[in-house]
Amino acid sequence: QSLHLDLYGIGVCDQTGLVMAAALKENSTLQSLQLDLDDPSMGDQTGAAMAEAFKENSTLRSLHLDLRSTGVGDQTGVAMAAALKENSTLQSLHLDLRWTGVGH
Repeated sequence: QSLHLDLYGIGVCDQTGLVMAAALKENSTLQSLQLDLDDPSMGDQTGAAMAEAFKENSTLRSLHLDLRSTGVGDQTGVAMAAALKENSTLQSLHLDLRWTGVGH
């Protein structure tokens, strides 16, 4: 049975994002996740925590992560790259970092 969570179109601040990242780190059932975290107040602290969660998560097969227009920067970009290098279960990934501080 495939379990999917779609949180598209919500804004998530750092406090909520950190709680979500902690939950994803411990997740053992969710296989597909769509997150749209377009809140300018969300920064690298949450971005790095999300990356750490994706690195350790072994059940997600599909991830759609939209960080457009958030306050994330290079710290998040580097953390995401490292996490994806370590994650061996993701089969489908959409990562949108447009209009952020990544690479600037």
